[in-house]
Amino acid sequence: MDNAEIQEFFYGTKVNIFTNSALREPQVAGYQATLDYFSRTSEPGYIQLPVGTRKTGLMGLTPFGLAAGRVLIVTPNLVIRQTVYDALDISRPDRCFYVLRGVFQPVNGPYVSMLKPNANIHDCDSAHIVVANIQQFSGSNNRWYERLPSDYFALILVDEGHHNVAETWRRLFTYFTSARVVSYTGTPLRADGQIVSGNRIYHYGYTRAMLLGFISPIEAVYVAPETLTFTMAGETRTYSLPQVLEMREHDWFSRGIALSDVCNRSIVKATIRQLLEVRQQGTPRQIIAAACSIRHANQIRALYHELNLRAEVIHSKQTEEEQETIKLALSNGLIDVIVHVQMLGEGFDLGTLSVAAVFRPFRSLSPYIQFVGRILRLANPANPLPMANRVFLVSHVGLNDERWWADFTNFDKDDQQFFAAYLGSGEENEVSESENSPRLTLRPFMRVLNESVERYIQRGFLKEVDQAGVQMILLEIRNAGFDPLEFGLTEEVMLRRLQMAAAAQREVPSYQAIAQPQKRKEALRLRLMPEARAIADTVVNRFNLSHGGGDLVKAFPGRGQNNVVILIALASAAQNKAMGMDSGERDEASEAQIQAAIDASADIADTLSALVRSKLGTRRRQSNGKA
Repeated sequence: MDNAEIQEFFYGTKVNIFTNSALREPQVAGYQATLDYFSRTSEPGYIQLPVGTRKTGLMGLTPFGLAAGRVLIVTPNLVIRQTVYDALDISRPDRCFYVLRGVFQPVNGPYVSMLKPNANIHDCDSAHIVVANIQQFSGSNNRWYERLPSDYFALILVDEGHHNVAETWRRLFTYFTSARVVSYTGTPLRADGQIVSGNRIYHYGYTRAMLLGFISPIEAVYVAPETLTFTMAGETRTYSLPQVLEMREHDWFSRGIALSDVCNRSIVKATIRQLLEVRQQGTPRQIIAAACSIRHANQIRALYHELNLRAEVIHSKQTEEEQETIKLALSNGLIDVIVHVQMLGEGFDLGTLSVAAVFRPFRSLSPYIQFVGRILRLANPANPLPMANRVFLVSHVGLNDERWWADFTNFDKDDQQFFAAYLGSGEENEVSESENSPRLTLRPFMRVLNESVERYIQRGFLKEVDQAGVQMILLEIRNAGFDPLEFGLTEEVMLRRLQMAAAAQREVPSYQAIAQPQKRKEALRLRLMPEARAIADTVVNRFNLSHGGGDLVKAFPGRGQNNVVILIALASAAQNKAMGMDSGERDEASEAQIQAAIDASADIADTLSALVRSKLGTRRRQSNGKA
C-alpha cells in the first residue's frame, strides 16, 4: 500500500467517536484536541495522561481524520510494543480496541505490523500502522533508515513520550522530518530534568481521573519515628522527629535511612498494615517495592518473609526466563510482594498492585511519578466505589520523598507555573546506583540502631477537592460538548468518591507485627547466598575483573571456572567461618550465627580483596620472572 491508499482509509472510514459512550472522556477530548492542534500547526505536540486513562485506545483513534499516510507507533520497550500491537490487532476481535469499544467493525484494516528482528520491508508495506520499540532505530548503521525513505511515515505516535528528547528519538524525528509527531506521557519531565519535546496538545489531570473513577484514589502513608538512634564515625546520636525531618535534606542521611534494616522493617510493617486494609475488599491485592540495589532488594525480601508474606526480587541480572517466571507468579497471585530494582516501570500493568513501598530516596519527580503509576490502575474496575479501588504509597519520612508527593499533588493546580518553577528550581537529577558497579564497600557509613514508631502520618491526594470543585469539573465536561451521564458521571457519584479523600494530615497508629523466631531465622538464611554474591561483585569491581573471566582460575584451583563463581565460593566459606561452622553444616546454624555471617560481609570483602591482590601480584611476579 502507498500513502495515498492509507490516507483514504484513515479519512474515509466511518468511526464512532464523539457519541460513543464506551470511550472515556480523555480519549474523546484528547482526540478532538489533536485534530484541532494539527489544523493550526504541524509542530510536534504531546498529550499528558495519567496511567489507566486508556492511552493506547487514544493512540488507536488518532490516525482517523489525521494521518495522510502510514503511521509509526514507537514504544520504549518490548512489553509496551506488544501491548500496543495486541490492542490494535484486528485479527483478534476478542481484544481489539476498535471492536471492544464499538469504534467501528474492521474489515480491510487497519493492518498492523511489528518491527522485530525477522521483519522486513514487505511487512511494513502491507501495514497501515507499524509498531516498533525504539531500539529498532538505534545504531549508526541502522537497517531501517537504509530501507525506509524519509517520507515513509506521515504520522509518528510516541508512547511514554518523556523519552522523546533522547538522541535516538531525535534522530528518528529528524529522519522522518515530514511526519507529524504526537507523544503521550504521564509526566512531561524526564529524570535528567529535560522536558518532553513539543507543545502540549491536551492534559488530563490526576485529580479529575480519580474523581471520575478512571484511576484509584491514593493516599500516602509515612513512617514517622518519635526518636531515631544511629551511629556514624564512632559516635552515637539520638534524633527527635523534628531533627529527622531537618536532617533528611542531606543525601547521606536519606541514604542511611534507605539502607537501614531497622527503618526498612518499619516500612515493611506499615505496608503490611495497608495491604491488610485493602484486602478487606475481597479482591487479590499485592505490594510493589522499590529498592536501591539488588543486595538491598534481597534484604527487603527477607524482611517480608519474616512476617509471612511471599516475596520475590526481580532485577536486570536475572535471565529473561527467570523474570518472566516471576512476573507470571505475580500475575497469578502466587506472590504477595514484588521487590524490584528499576525493572517494573513503564508498560508493566497489574491492577492488583495496591500498595507501593518506597525503600529508596528518589532524586527527581519523574521516576517517582512513574513508580506511583504502578498502583493507580483499578484493582476492581467493575466496582465504581472508591473503597474497592483504594491504594496506598508507603514510605519513611527520613527518605525525603515527601517533597515529591507534594509536587505530585500540585500537578493539577496550575501546570505551566508549576513546571516553570520546577525546571528553574535547580533540583538535582535522578541518580541511581548501577548494579553493574556496586559500591566498593559493604560497610555502612551510618547504622540505625533503633527507632520508636508509634504512628504513621497519612495524607490523601484529593484532600483539597470539595463540592464546588466537583461541580466545576462537571461544568468543564459540559462546556467541552460532552454529557457527563454518557460517562456514567453524576455529582452524587463523584461526591461519594470524595468521601475517601483524607484530611490534609491525620495520624494513624503503627502496626505492631509479630515475627516467629523460626521465621526470623529463615529470613536471615535467605540473605546468605545473595550476600555472598554481593561480596563477590564488590571484589570483582575493585580489581576491574570480568565476572565471567578466568583471571582467578589458576590462583584458586578447584574453586570454579570463572572469577565470580570462585569469589562466591570463597565468600561462602568465609561466611561459614564467621558462623563457626564447617561446610555443609549451615542447616544447623542459629539465628545469631547467621546474623554474625551477614554482619561480617564488609570484613569478608576486605579480606578477599587482600587475598586476591596477593594472588594476582604473585602470579604477575612469576610471569615476569619467566619472561
